[in-house]
Amino acid sequence: MTSALFEVLGDEEFCVTAVRGLDEAEVLSRLGAGAGPVPCYPMEDVIAQVHPETEAARIYAPRDGDWAFLLDVIGSEGWSQSAPVLARLCRGTEAVSVCKVLDFTTKVVLARDGAVVARFDVWLDQRPSGPRADDLARILSLPAEGKPEELFSPGAVLEAVEKEFGLRVDPAALTGPLPTITASALNS
Repeated sequence: MTSALFEVLGDEEFCVTAVRGLDEAEVLSRLGAGAGPVPCYPMEDVIAQVHPETEAARIYAPRDGDWAFLLDVIGSEGWSQSAPVLARLCRGTEAVSVCKVLDFTTKVVLARDGAVVARFDVWLDQRPSGPRADDLARILSLPAEGKPEELFSPGAVLEAVEKEFGLRVDPAALTGPLPTITASALNS
């Protein structure tokens, strides 16, 4: 299995967060979007439309899926993986987030019912931390000691997460226009 998310996001910096059981309207509501329209931008044009220093994410919530996805506009920021965003998103449900930061590390976070329950930085950590660290170690197929070299590949991390949680995306839909929300909505 090849990661469909990785095919779209590529080997550049990225951050993608998936939250179970929420539709687009609920994701936008939890992130503080008002009743008005939310701008929609295609992947190729979003940077030109959103200030480069603005924390923002595009929302992909397929009607026939169990998961809604947040695709950070600036992946290196990891906005959708931040504790305040995850706390709002996963109240009463769960979320999983994978961020490739810089050229040398990938961060994975599991959150359930408003709290982070496990986190792992592929480059810095020997083992995941948090109350559900063993779950994350199992998902990533980590050995009891050390870590396999192939985990340094963000594609392998995304593939493991997609397989475990049954994440399915339509690559064409991810590149097309999607609702885009900024951190200013969350902070208001």
